[in-house]
Amino acid sequence: MGLQVGLTYNLKSDCPREMLLNEDASAEYESQETVEGIVAALEELGHQVTLLPYNSTLPRKLECLHPDLVFNIAEGWYGRNREALVPALLEFYSIPYTGSDPLTLSLTLDKSLCKQVANAAGIPTSKGIVVNSPLDPQLDQLQYPVFIKPNAEGSSKGIRNWSRIDAPDELQEKLTWLLESYRQPALVAEFLPGREFTVAMIGNHNPCLLPVMEILPGERCPQDSHFVYSFETKSGNLERFSCPAVVEPQLLEEVQRMALQVFAALQCRDLSRVDIRLDGQGAPRFLEVNPLPGLSAVSLLTLQAQAAEMSFTELIKAILAAALERYPHLKSKTYLKEAALG
Repeated sequence: MGLQVGLTYNLKSDCPREMLLNEDASAEYESQETVEGIVAALEELGHQVTLLPYNSTLPRKLECLHPDLVFNIAEGWYGRNREALVPALLEFYSIPYTGSDPLTLSLTLDKSLCKQVANAAGIPTSKGIVVNSPLDPQLDQLQYPVFIKPNAEGSSKGIRNWSRIDAPDELQEKLTWLLESYRQPALVAEFLPGREFTVAMIGNHNPCLLPVMEILPGERCPQDSHFVYSFETKSGNLERFSCPAVVEPQLLEEVQRMALQVFAALQCRDLSRVDIRLDGQGAPRFLEVNPLPGLSAVSLLTLQAQAAEMSFTELIKAILAAALERYPHLKSKTYLKEAALG
């Protein structure tokens, strides 16, 4: 026997109607195929899986079923604390779960606060401010070009090909649209013109680094610093990936070290993906961290695992094993010993 595992998730098809005003509203959420793929992997590992979609029935189901452990990929629907809601609920019911805790999930979704914590830990980022108005006088402190995005979104939501902005008049126009469309503060940061990397990790105190990936423009994208990993780029599959990234050893070491520093400073758990971009001098700068990365067949973490010659089932097993290290009362059960040998 294996564990009784609950799988918490948000489906794209369940996205509330009032959220669908923007074309990228469902970008963070899962397809039915992704959910089925995770279920198949967990069952292949010998566990029994109960589906727990994110809706109003979830608290009652958790209270009644009380699974041994929850494999959590739920993003929530509303607000900067949405990713923290399921883990907080699981902690309320004392149910073990995979991934980071509510504090880390809320902090990392708020991009400005996340950068402040990173800066306090000695991790360099680009200069930026959070604004609620396109006329905020703080904007005069920044050097152009700048980059704008919603302060608390993921999966390139709110990021367009024009998010790199060269002049104040253009900034005012685009900020007005962003603030009205996403109904939250915007992060305005000095643009980083260099190469972009993402680093995935699995584990805890000494996480395993997966091969570093470089995100590159496809043939139909700008081939210079104007390239933006935007919603249009993602939805049109206009990017290309290099994994393992072709990068000189010293820079590779710097990027990996920075990712590990971010993982520790933000107290991530079990799995995470850190995005890093180079400045005009070629020095790495921390962009953001995703402690709840996607697990579809084409998600960046999944592709990085493939580059490490891990099957999808092996990836799910590694994430689960990392979580079980934090729950020795589960790991010590006889049936878990048998499952671990599998």
